[in-house]
Amino acid sequence: MIKREIDKKRQVSDWIVQTINCLELEVALPNECPCAIPPGCTALKSVNKIPKPVQSFIGPELEFVTTMDGNTVYSKTNWVKKRYKSGNKYTANSPDYSIKNDHLFLIHAGKLLKYITVGGVFEDPLDVPYANGCNEGDCVNPYEEDFPIDLHIMDALIQMATQELIQVFKSIPTDDENNAAEDKQRMAQPSPKKDS
Repeated sequence: MIKREIDKKRQVSDWIVQTINCLELEVALPNECPCAIPPGCTALKSVNKIPKPVQSFIGPELEFVTTMDGNTVYSKTNWVKKRYKSGNKYTANSPDYSIKNDHLFLIHAGKLLKYITVGGVFEDPLDVPYANGCNEGDCVNPYEEDFPIDLHIMDALIQMATQELIQVFKSIPTDDENNAAEDKQRMAQPSPKKDS
């Protein structure tokens, strides 16, 4: 439902965007980085995997990647864009990120960052606490977590779930004689074949 809203080029509601407040970073090895590291720069890699964002018609997109104070905003890039970016006088020095093997990579000059903030609409909202560094299985109780969805979508979602449950209940055979054993025998009998 949320993917349909995004595909219709509707603005993503702030209430469904989840934030990974403290995504921990570590120095990446040069062979791990999805692009060449310029001299004087360091490649940083997220310690934990990034939850998969909802795929839209333009591809998987995170809403934002920033430093924890929000002063630096990183834009998405890839290997091809990164090669040509150095020749553009307006964007050559703008900060960017890329994703490889579900990890976020930054090419960073200056003081090393330990944490960054990432926001997006993710396929599984329960993956977000694990990206925050919660690696134990007992730290997320799905019954106590809020599901990030707008109310106008909630009505349609409830209607879809109700229709699906009705179809499941219709497919269950009825027990007219209040004798489940007899119905099981009837269900196990093969249907008669028609001669052509």
